[in-house]
Amino acid sequence: MSFLPRAVLFDLDNTLHSLIAARLTAVSTVAAWLNDASGALPFLFLHNDKPAMAENVLTAHLTGQNNLAALPAAARLYHTLERSCITPFPGIPDLLFALQTAGVRLAVITNSDSAEAHLRLDLLGIADFFEAVVTPETFGIKKPDPAVYQKTLQLLGVAAADTIMIGDRLDRDVIPAREAGMRAVHAAYGTFEKGEDGAVRNPAELRDLLLLP
Repeated sequence: MSFLPRAVLFDLDNTLHSLIAARLTAVSTVAAWLNDASGALPFLFLHNDKPAMAENVLTAHLTGQNNLAALPAAARLYHTLERSCITPFPGIPDLLFALQTAGVRLAVITNSDSAEAHLRLDLLGIADFFEAVVTPETFGIKKPDPAVYQKTLQLLGVAAADTIMIGDRLDRDVIPAREAGMRAVHAAYGTFEKGEDGAVRNPAELRDLLLLP
């Protein structure tokens, strides 16, 4: 990439912060509170990525343990801990500040619901950098539909050729963004995926990639 883009679109979870780390820290504490040393609960969290994942996984697990009465307290503890563990990847706030200062338009595209997305951005302390936060409620569609990217470009008033998408998922963030005509960067630092050639392995690499001083 040889230009400073007019706009940069970011995925939220595991791109701007590690939701994986926050979830594992929270669920490990919940498992300890439940006196469950089997490792089954963290495993289930690692292999589930649905909006109601926490409640669904906790319900299934506690039903199997014949301990469903513990669900309200376990869910409350989990969400409190997850949110307390949400912090930006190193260098992300400085990167966003540099991009904003350079006049680059910034937006988030996430499959999280609107309330949760805005809450996480507030907890991260980076909400004010983004002029648009696109969630499934925004257009009635979600990633990996390439139309999400096309409609976001229209919302910002920028061309695909002048825009870069950065995200941790090849299937949701990188491939459909390219199908919409923009450049896309695989943020492999936030995922267990192997990563394609040219993937970014450390958030600090984004600054050089985007040609910021």
